[in-house]
Amino acid sequence: MPRLCPSSIFFAAFMAITWALGQSTETDQAILSGFPGFHVLAVHERDADAKAFILAHFPRHNPSLVHADFDGDSNLDWAVLLKADNSAAARFVILLCSAGAHCKKANEENITPYAGEVYIRPVATGRHVSQTDAIDTKNNPSPVRLRSTGIELAYFGKAKVVYLWNPKHNKIETIQTED
Repeated sequence: MPRLCPSSIFFAAFMAITWALGQSTETDQAILSGFPGFHVLAVHERDADAKAFILAHFPRHNPSLVHADFDGDSNLDWAVLLKADNSAAARFVILLCSAGAHCKKANEENITPYAGEVYIRPVATGRHVSQTDAIDTKNNPSPVRLRSTGIELAYFGKAKVVYLWNPKHNKIETIQTED
């Protein structure tokens, strides 16, 4: 097992405390430059049940940020939950980034009514996702095998939606996986 030097342990502890308190890192600031008046939704801004669940189940994962390749172009992209600094407004945003680190908005949704209970996490490449049976539709789509990382937006205790890249249509699509 590799030994960690004291500075590595300090940095890891600092990042964990920063994340838990909802403070922004330099990376967060790079994302936020395109969204003036917003900050990354912090754990303490969730309702009590969602906050307890997040702290118990995601000790090493920021439930408001996912940094992965969503569109299969080998460049890391961003999914982020944002909260307005001076109002209740909240957004879920997906940014697709190029090799030059230039990012463009691929999806933006108003999540204001759900800001206290949402979290996001990555869905691994190769995983199969399928629409929940709770949705009554004649054309229930077949399960989809992810060709790149997806993003799961969970509405704590209510629903889950996976956002995935459709290479045929060159856009982000959704599949509601739980109700």
